[in-house]
Amino acid sequence: MKKNIYLVTAMLFSLLYQSQTYTYQWAKTGGATNGDPTVGFTQSNDEHILDIAIDNQNNSYYITSIFDGTPLLDGQPVTNYGSKDIVLFSTDCMGNVRWKRTIGGGGNMSENTQKIVLDNNGGLYLTFGVGNGSSVSSSQYLPPRFGDNNVLPLVSNNFMDPQEALRSGFLLKYNTADGNLVWRKDFQGDVSALNTFMDFSPPIMDSQNNIHIICGFQYGTHLNGMITVPSSYNSSQNFQYYLVKYDTNGNIVGTPSLLPLAGTTNFKVGYLNWLFDEVNSRYYLAGSRNLEGSGSNGNALSYNNVPINNSAFLLAFNSTNFNELWRREFVTSASQGFNFIYGLKKDPTTSDIYLSGKIGKSTNTVSFGSDYNFTSPLIGSISFVMKLATTNTSSNIIWSTSPTSLSDGSTQVGMQNVRMPIVIKGNEIIFAKGSIREVWGAYSMVRPLNDSTDPLLVLLNKDTGVVNGTYEVQGDYGQHDHFTAVAVDNDNNIMLGGFIHSQLFTATNDNVATISNASGSTKSDFFFAKLANVACSTMSVEETSAEASLQFYPNPVQDFLTIKSKNKLESYEVYSSVGQTVLRGNLGNTNAQINMSALTAGVYYVKVKTEKAVVTEKVIKK
Repeated sequence: MKKNIYLVTAMLFSLLYQSQTYTYQWAKTGGATNGDPTVGFTQSNDEHILDIAIDNQNNSYYITSIFDGTPLLDGQPVTNYGSKDIVLFSTDCMGNVRWKRTIGGGGNMSENTQKIVLDNNGGLYLTFGVGNGSSVSSSQYLPPRFGDNNVLPLVSNNFMDPQEALRSGFLLKYNTADGNLVWRKDFQGDVSALNTFMDFSPPIMDSQNNIHIICGFQYGTHLNGMITVPSSYNSSQNFQYYLVKYDTNGNIVGTPSLLPLAGTTNFKVGYLNWLFDEVNSRYYLAGSRNLEGSGSNGNALSYNNVPINNSAFLLAFNSTNFNELWRREFVTSASQGFNFIYGLKKDPTTSDIYLSGKIGKSTNTVSFGSDYNFTSPLIGSISFVMKLATTNTSSNIIWSTSPTSLSDGSTQVGMQNVRMPIVIKGNEIIFAKGSIREVWGAYSMVRPLNDSTDPLLVLLNKDTGVVNGTYEVQGDYGQHDHFTAVAVDNDNNIMLGGFIHSQLFTATNDNVATISNASGSTKSDFFFAKLANVACSTMSVEETSAEASLQFYPNPVQDFLTIKSKNKLESYEVYSSVGQTVLRGNLGNTNAQINMSALTAGVYYVKVKTEKAVVTEKVIKK
């Protein structure tokens, strides 16, 4: 019988690496040869890591968009149902893929999700949107699939008939152990092609394990018959919004609450965040009304009948009666660029909040509320991190930090149109982004003239905004590559994700092997990596060697490690004590040898996959 056991790395190695600076321990990639047909990178569709979450056993969970065209995840095939899908997958702390799950269907590119929420009992939650391009009269496109046996019906020939097949918004729960679907909750009742569209936020989980979601509906009866939206809400640009709470069994808690939010948001494509300050009974909305490249200030949106007039904004409202408490808007003196808020976090011990984003600045003035103007010698797309003190009546900007210059002395800043998240790590704010030659504090990114963006991580003191350091990744000249997701594990190591257009980790001293996007790909692929200063504290293993009938000898080993198995051996990976992959290869029979003669003396972990099991064995190299 399979078990989960944990190998605890020796305290000696943990103490050793705690005293060192961060290094990249591993980096892996995935994706397909195809992508969004539009030119350049598109945040709403093209492949990149959307979010990362960490459980209490140091397993990581990722979501990414993925296209057809031989999609892979760390070299292994990934199921694709046609065009664009979403892939949810999990790795252990050394980057080994534990499981993967494809969600979506064929016929369009409407699949979207933004955030992962974990509970403490093996549950993983997503809000998910998808269109159904299937038809009962044609087998050209597959209907959306959420689990092994959970699929939307085929769309009837008369798509003007209300039907389950045209529902487009869902709350999904998966099992963190194996990625299997636990349940699916449909936000809508039966809808037709006329009222199929809806809007929804990412999920938020409170201290009672209730899941908070903002849902916007067109006309009809929804939420298991609990609400009926009037016929006047018949446009995909005008929804009636409700706050809905679910428990971890998928039951709606209490009665959905009508919100004084009108218009339409950019929740579903990642340009709007929201946050629950449970201690102070406040919700926050922060983001942008417009998408990158749009020619106006974006979607019409108002709260309590007061319009939001500018592109980017921060809004606070009471979580009980939903009264607006205060708001700030980015105001640009001339139409010379748009402003965006990408990251929103609350301080774990105070009422302070942190924002990340970028402003579009040329000769114009950009202000945030009536009491703060951005000042910078740079022009173009200027990224920032900001800290605000908050109360029930107002907010005050404590600090705001941006790049101070460019390393070549130029002033024009450019970057791809993509999310730039933040995460809190102890007394630091970690800002993940892409950069071309930016200087943050005393830390410069140096790149050749006319190079494109490379991934950059900026570490700031959360009390002062002073830059503590930066970590960058070098990629191929002229290619745009970015970090787009960041999380901190239980050992305070940093888990990262992003997109890649050619090769990354091309520097000779970055500690990991160079990674490449899919062969023949003309669009972005995704990558994920670990930046760490301490070894894995726990490593989950599916079976022991005895349970799987494997033998490893001699141990300690000098040159060749012999492996014998009752079942066919498929592959192996050898990891150092800090999680770096040092050897890997394929195996083809029940007996094999691994040449470890070139490795230095020390502790290694040998992970072997057979046709029926996965086993990791601790091996001492003499």
